[in-house]
Amino acid sequence: MSMNGIYIFTLSNTFVFDILNKIRIEENYMVPFNENRKNKNREVTMTDMESIYEKIKTPYKHGAVIKIDEYFTDSPSVFYKDGLWYMYYITISKDVKVSGYETHLAKSEDLFTWENVGTVLKRNEFNNWDSKQIAGYVAFQDIEFGNTNEMKKINGRYYISYLAGNSDGYEPDPLYMGLSYTYNPIEPDSYIRLTSPILRPDDMDSRINEKRTLYKSYIFEDIENCTAYKYVNAYNAKNEEDKERIYLAVSNDAENWERYGDTPIIDDVSEYTYAKISGDPQIVKIGDLYVMFYFRYDEGIGAYNTFACSYDLVKWTKWKGEHLIKSEYEWENVYAHKSWVIKHNDVVYHFYCAVNNNNERFIALAASKAEINAFHDLKN
Repeated sequence: MSMNGIYIFTLSNTFVFDILNKIRIEENYMVPFNENRKNKNREVTMTDMESIYEKIKTPYKHGAVIKIDEYFTDSPSVFYKDGLWYMYYITISKDVKVSGYETHLAKSEDLFTWENVGTVLKRNEFNNWDSKQIAGYVAFQDIEFGNTNEMKKINGRYYISYLAGNSDGYEPDPLYMGLSYTYNPIEPDSYIRLTSPILRPDDMDSRINEKRTLYKSYIFEDIENCTAYKYVNAYNAKNEEDKERIYLAVSNDAENWERYGDTPIIDDVSEYTYAKISGDPQIVKIGDLYVMFYFRYDEGIGAYNTFACSYDLVKWTKWKGEHLIKSEYEWENVYAHKSWVIKHNDVVYHFYCAVNNNNERFIALAASKAEINAFHDLKN
């Protein structure tokens, strides 16, 4: 376009974004892996892996703990507060085309029998980035396995991270990462959402294989300063080929986040042609080792829960043995996946999502002990 002999060029937003993003990548805008991190050169041995497996395995399945006839229930995350256990879980109508995720709170005395408390994150009609999809998860839980299992206050608040979107349906692209806070996590109506996503697939520092959608996030305190930041965010993200990997981000204030490292920390889809998803990480600490529970979806095999171990949060050794959770019974004959694992009173509890061919999706429980009575010893 010419104006008084001066040519003015109009550039599309997409073109400008692509140019700026290229500059950002070339200039290494994302935070590099900390070269001075503790245990950087320490290798995870097979003995380490086998020892961890023995400590976390849960061979005894106890079936459904949260199941709602008209809804799919999914993605449990469990914490302890004031003498009771609480679980965030998400629902979506079985008519998924006209629905989306919402987040609910349940409570229990024994980790086995659960009572709904209320909805903490609701869909709305405001046409915002998080109006139609709002799937929340525990943030800043004590990561020492078998310790308090409590959520930590950060900035005087309790936080909950969430998957967010503004379209109806089952996980429609794009999805963002949101953060909500409360001063009382057991009060359903007390949650306040931040006004903007904390991470987006189209951020300037977004890596090449996370530009379509961001999924579940697990946010925790970096208690050993591995990253040189206060807080870490582990999450899975999807590329244009519908394949998912697990990445890290970091923050010093819990609300403003930067990508950490230019590569994923779990990349099964590059290692195995049949692997399609590595997702829904939860990280705990057992001794000197970080243990990541996550699920894999393999073409021709299905979805199952497994784990990986690391000394520095960057280099992860993946378990090659028996799956932690897999489909075994008719009531979970499609998928058994999406972990939340806690330990209390020497019992390990592995909550997960069970899916069957009767159009049911619900939260189930496996444990390290077979006796149901063991659950009722947990009140004290």
